[in-house]
Amino acid sequence: MRTNELYASAPVRATLGRALRPGGEKLTRRMLELAGPLRSALALDAGCGCGASLVLLEEYGARAVGLDLNAGFLRESSGRKLKVARADLAELPLPDGCADLILCECVWNLTDKERVLAEFLRVLRPGGVLALADIYARGYRAGEWPVRCCFAQATDLQTVMEQVAGAGFEIDVVEEHTELLKKTAADFVFRHGSLHGFWQAVTGDPDLAVAACEASKAARPGLFLMMAHAAKR
Repeated sequence: MRTNELYASAPVRATLGRALRPGGEKLTRRMLELAGPLRSALALDAGCGCGASLVLLEEYGARAVGLDLNAGFLRESSGRKLKVARADLAELPLPDGCADLILCECVWNLTDKERVLAEFLRVLRPGGVLALADIYARGYRAGEWPVRCCFAQATDLQTVMEQVAGAGFEIDVVEEHTELLKKTAADFVFRHGSLHGFWQAVTGDPDLAVAACEASKAARPGLFLMMAHAAKR
């Protein structure tokens, strides 16, 4: 299974809808409120998926642009008259210092994380805001995940903070939103009878489903929100 096939799979989309991530619109609105006034701000949704957050960015008055590698998602977004383009987040097709805000929701763990942070810093104006939300590991992490997904590259929160600060950002806010991830897990259980049922529906392989459940039990995934700004340079 390729990385991008998990969150695009029918069992995941049936539960998460257009948002394609735990927390959905509630978490996105929290991030946009923390970002401050956005009217006329140039905002990049890095990994925009089907464009759910682009709609919210426009609602907040931002000039929103979305980038994603999934052509199918971009076709859905463009059908809603949103400004989107296909691009690798490690090679952003944008000039230096052009963006006021970069929103990145449950995508960073799927990327070359250090290269992507370097690109985010390059594209943000000095003082520009990075709004980052993703999975982190609250427990012991042993070896590789049996299924490639956003859990696979998750680290503990301290490591996340060190990576973001080390890339040249100053961290302003870190919030714990694991309860929203637990709600998503509960929704998966409701639809599939158990987390094993969910993983089997996604992978089609009972052995992989067992291994994914064991990995999840050891890693105890959590969900964080982080607001940071590009240091002056």
